[in-house]
Amino acid sequence: MKSKAMKRVLTAVLTGILAGGILAGCGSSASGDTAAASGSGSAAAKDADATAADGAVDLSFYIWSDEENYISKVVDQYNSSQDKIHVTLTSIPSDSYDDKLKVLLAGQSDVDLVDIRGMAQATTYAAGGALLDLTERIAGSGLDTSKYGEMWENSTYNGKYYIMPTRTTCWALLYNADLIREAGLEEPGQMTWTEYKEYADKLRDFYNGKTAEDGTPIKAGYWVPWIYVFDAVQHGSYANDEDTQYLQESIELLKSLYSDGSHYSYEDVSSGTYDYISEFENGHVALLPNGEWCVNMLMQAQAEGKTDVNWEVAPMPVPEGVEDGTSWGQFQFAGITASTKHPDEAFDFLKYLCGEQGAEVYASSGMIHAYSTDSAAQALKDASGKESVQVLFDAKKIQEQPNTEGYDQFLNAFNEQAQLYFLGEQDIDATMADFKDHADALRAESSK
Repeated sequence: MKSKAMKRVLTAVLTGILAGGILAGCGSSASGDTAAASGSGSAAAKDADATAADGAVDLSFYIWSDEENYISKVVDQYNSSQDKIHVTLTSIPSDSYDDKLKVLLAGQSDVDLVDIRGMAQATTYAAGGALLDLTERIAGSGLDTSKYGEMWENSTYNGKYYIMPTRTTCWALLYNADLIREAGLEEPGQMTWTEYKEYADKLRDFYNGKTAEDGTPIKAGYWVPWIYVFDAVQHGSYANDEDTQYLQESIELLKSLYSDGSHYSYEDVSSGTYDYISEFENGHVALLPNGEWCVNMLMQAQAEGKTDVNWEVAPMPVPEGVEDGTSWGQFQFAGITASTKHPDEAFDFLKYLCGEQGAEVYASSGMIHAYSTDSAAQALKDASGKESVQVLFDAKKIQEQPNTEGYDQFLNAFNEQAQLYFLGEQDIDATMADFKDHADALRAESSK
């Protein structure tokens, strides 16, 4: 039986759908801002019994566009490897994918497989009955699930697996080796956050008044305006915990970095004027704590002749007392819809996508697959030309978000208060007190 909280979530989703705005934008097939990235065209245009013209079972797989670069390669390789199953890939623009996915799943459209951004979204869809239970299929698949690491055990809903991980995010410290050397500093290794701040201060002092070739002032670092709970997560704590000590430590450190002149200010990074990867590619910033996707972006920019930045990867700094190598990340997932007519064929592809074959294709594109193998690590080193990317495979990743229903509400409440703090509209005491009030209200509501 669904919880009252889950019923409220589903009601909200269906209310949004019935309002018409999302549905009108989506239509019954891939249109306008939806394009088929691979295969035989729109998945919605296939025939009633979902079979391809040559007799192969035709499966439809919907993804968001940011993933097209590497998922399309896996789909092409899978389609070429056999002739009994054909996967048709449909790519939807990233900024509208989540809304359109709600429509597709709520309407039980003719979709077999879907891309899922993270555990919070996966939990919502599993609780709503939109995803197929994969637990027994995974157990009998022969996949070595230990290759997914510790986060695999936290990828369940009510003790069952409804999704499988495709890639894993992993935060690390990217840096411009040339700017570091010019400042006379040793290239960064494992640091604590205290040491990171001291290191950034040295870079700030050296580059004070200096500019890049295009005349832009050089900054020590750039912290993106969307991950505020990092210190807490590295401690194994989250925004829904009653003990908020590490949440406070997180934003106090960020406030100091945003305000002391070493990093781009919060006003700058939240304005949209300064794009983090562009600033790094153009030699405007030395330190970029960010996700593994930056490797893919840098490789693409270098291949297109847009940058020649001499980048490397170091471990993410850690809080005092936390084990070296501790970082955070989350899985991106794929799942099979509960309404599919071809669950066995869909799982055959899912196993390919989420196993060793998919891992090597991802690595060759500069992405870190969830299925971690030595061959995948070597493929990424070969593709990027950087031995330092081994850091991304060695990291001890803690799940960025727990598999707890309604967690996003706590996170959003904390982020809202943190933003007011960064902007100087309230002090740290008011920030944490207001967040505690919001969190207590959410706990009271969920217990009804």
